[in-house]
Amino acid sequence: MPDLSRRDLLIGGAAAAATAGVLSVEGCNIVSSGGSLAPIGPTTYTLTTQYADHVFGGKTLRTRTFNGTIPGPTMELSPGQQFVVNVVNAFPPNPTAATPGPGTDPMNNPHLFNTANLHVHGLQVVPHIFNPVGTSDPTAMMVAIQPGATYAYNFAVPSDQPSGLYWYHPHHHGSTDVEVSGGMAGLIIVRGPIDQVPEIAAARDLQLAFQTINVNKSTATPGIYDLEYAAYQPPTSGGYKPRADYLYALVNGQVVNLIDFTIGPVCGASNCGVATASAPPQIQMQPGEVVRLRILNGSNTLNLPLSLPGFDVYVIAYDGVNLLAPQLVQTATTPLLLTMGGRIELLLRAPAAAGTYTLSGVADTTDPHPWPAFALTQIVVSGSPLSMSIPTSLPTPTREYPLIADSEISGPRSVVFNGVPSTSILFGTALTVNGSVYNETSVPPDFVLPVGKAEQWTITNQMPEGHPFHLHTNSFEVHTVTGPSGTVNYNPPIICDSVWVPPNGTVVMRVRYKQWRGKDVFHCHKLVHEDQGMMANTLLV
Repeated sequence: MPDLSRRDLLIGGAAAAATAGVLSVEGCNIVSSGGSLAPIGPTTYTLTTQYADHVFGGKTLRTRTFNGTIPGPTMELSPGQQFVVNVVNAFPPNPTAATPGPGTDPMNNPHLFNTANLHVHGLQVVPHIFNPVGTSDPTAMMVAIQPGATYAYNFAVPSDQPSGLYWYHPHHHGSTDVEVSGGMAGLIIVRGPIDQVPEIAAARDLQLAFQTINVNKSTATPGIYDLEYAAYQPPTSGGYKPRADYLYALVNGQVVNLIDFTIGPVCGASNCGVATASAPPQIQMQPGEVVRLRILNGSNTLNLPLSLPGFDVYVIAYDGVNLLAPQLVQTATTPLLLTMGGRIELLLRAPAAAGTYTLSGVADTTDPHPWPAFALTQIVVSGSPLSMSIPTSLPTPTREYPLIADSEISGPRSVVFNGVPSTSILFGTALTVNGSVYNETSVPPDFVLPVGKAEQWTITNQMPEGHPFHLHTNSFEVHTVTGPSGTVNYNPPIICDSVWVPPNGTVVMRVRYKQWRGKDVFHCHKLVHEDQGMMANTLLV
């Protein structure tokens, strides 16, 4: 890896951590990405998986990372660009796994925690979860980069890829949750037409990566908190458990909240633990100034209902796809729900009154694992007033428009999420898609999707717990969401790649299969659920 520039170090804070060591990232007063990853040549990037130590709240956390940082470095790309990502697995070897006991599902119990791969989430590039990249073989296994190995991904960004915020993370079934909840994720920014809009070009471009880090007290190293499990063992014998003892909420690598599940209860639920808030990072703005704020919810388990009272808040994009015009929203009365795996891009106009304002994740009490309110960032407004404008229109993302007409729909599809008691899953519950847990080599494939066609899907959640649905390769239009409080009709629809399916609720969406053929997946992006079986194979033909 080349040395990061001094500017990258100033932006990234912890970006110099290329080797395991104790890094203190508390007290940072900026909001930006984790530092841009300098390319090797014009289009090649290297991500190295490695353990790194970080200090949060006086505790040393030893977790799996990309390049030693939380979040990993940011990649910047352009539509039409070729780029290569070399993933170097520098983890130690996987411990010898116990043989799954009689009746134990070897695929949908978490395992191989030091085996990695890469998913460039939201980029509409060749399907790349299975080996070889782009394969249409329904029996193909996932890319599995073992410790000591290197794997090169060669991608072509479509020339009409929407310009916006995307991200990357590992996606090897069985280890996805453990690796992402250690901090293995980073931002991808695609620069394009929206960046040339004069009002947007004049605004500072800030990124906010929200992540949750999960750890237990180490059983091997005193004074260390880590996430090390024995494969194919029950939680009572050191095996994987769906909720670690400590959950740290981070914004750009800075802790903003901690829930200690070893003590409790708090926030009205017996399993909620005790929460401790920390001072969030700050943004400095002048009265009337407009900034562009792009937010990733990279959590493996938490939704983000966003609220910023006192500011003019305009939504300009969901999941990297910009709207046709900025949409003014009232977050004080109706928080913006940013689900796991999702991104949102905003224009924020500071009020005339000086003061300190707070962008919050409001309390989420709808989930079986509720979370209290906490601050994501504080915005300090002071100084001389500025006069900055909001654009009246935005460029049309031609890959997503025109919208799918009723006459184009070639057939309906149904997806049902559910959970059932199961002795084959060591912590007792199998998470299913259409009645089945995940089968990596299912023949025929679970869903055969015809390229060039458009379809309407109804996603039904039969559980009292919500699920974020994520489809690989193609974005989709969300038309209605039905939940406990009724039905929301989106007119025009929201275009995204991840959507929250409420408890006992439904989502109706439309998707047009574009360009790429090959084997891929869709799944619940609450990653413990993905590793527990809530995923299905697709084959684009």
